[in-house]
Amino acid sequence: MPVLPNLLNREFTVTEANRVWVSDITQVRCQEGWLYVAVVLDLYSRRIVGWAAGAMNTSELVLQALTRAWRVRQPQGRNLLFHSDQGSQYRSEEVMAWLTRKQVTISMSRRGNCWDNACAESFFALLKKEWLHRLEELPRQEMLVETRYYIEEYYNVVRRHGTIGSVAPAAYEMAA
Repeated sequence: MPVLPNLLNREFTVTEANRVWVSDITQVRCQEGWLYVAVVLDLYSRRIVGWAAGAMNTSELVLQALTRAWRVRQPQGRNLLFHSDQGSQYRSEEVMAWLTRKQVTISMSRRGNCWDNACAESFFALLKKEWLHRLEELPRQEMLVETRYYIEEYYNVVRRHGTIGSVAPAAYEMAA
């Protein structure tokens, strides 16, 4: 499985939407086991533009998040950098082929270096600290509902971000 260079190189300030997307996967404990959550975050506004969740941590989860992001944002692939860690899901033949067909430039963090993907890591820290920590171990379906609410109703629409002028991602994009 290929490992590609770190083209993002911690350049987290982006001046246009759909120029740099970062992605990562986390796991959340549920009554039946784990809920895996994959997100695609646009560095321009810090908005989660695509996400998917499921009981298995596979490349299909990444493809679902990417497909949702692509459908909503409709970017020019040749103008887009997609950055992730070196997880097997991101290095899979399916994900690499999907990104290549869309003419997306692929970037990967250096091995074992979470700081190279700090914005995606930060999102998951916020999800867990601000929302999920208050919950008991829920059934997977209920945890999915809570995760959806946090992303779609709170994080993207209400939560203010210092890096974008202390406004929510949706408001930041509307003002641009």
